[in-house]
Amino acid sequence: MLPSTQTSTVLEYDFLVIGYGNELCGDDAVGPWVAMVVADWNLPAVKSLAVSQLTPELTAELAKANYVMFVDACGQKAIRTVQIDPITIYDEQPSSMAFAAHSYDPLALLNLTQRLYNRHPQAWLLQIPVESCDLRGELSSFARQGCDRALRSIEQFLVTYRSPIYA
Repeated sequence: MLPSTQTSTVLEYDFLVIGYGNELCGDDAVGPWVAMVVADWNLPAVKSLAVSQLTPELTAELAKANYVMFVDACGQKAIRTVQIDPITIYDEQPSSMAFAAHSYDPLALLNLTQRLYNRHPQAWLLQIPVESCDLRGELSSFARQGCDRALRSIEQFLVTYRSPIYA
């Protein structure tokens, strides 16, 4: 059962990283891979989650953060480097947006968080270019290079956006 819109939420961390993708499909695992590395950093006021897909249950975590970075694979062949784009939620939820699905995109998840908790974190989508999402268990060298660039980008975001008491 999802919380009601009357739920009050206490901020628990400044920064949330959510890496998502299928770890069985080669380079599609870049999101979870990056999230696991960030979790291993054990930084105060930073939480990192590796998930296979974005689900409504993540709204509870989103409501507890000031900032969120969604990390995913980007399969567009023209993209050859890491892309970071801000995500802006709608002031008014479009009537066509369905909240009954089991899998969401970052924007839909942020809109649901706003609807349920009357707040949402400032958000970005970090996309890592990949070569192949075939069934295989490891990342390509191209995807690993993208993961390294993504981790450096996340480090820079932490320096830029974290509260001074945690720096």
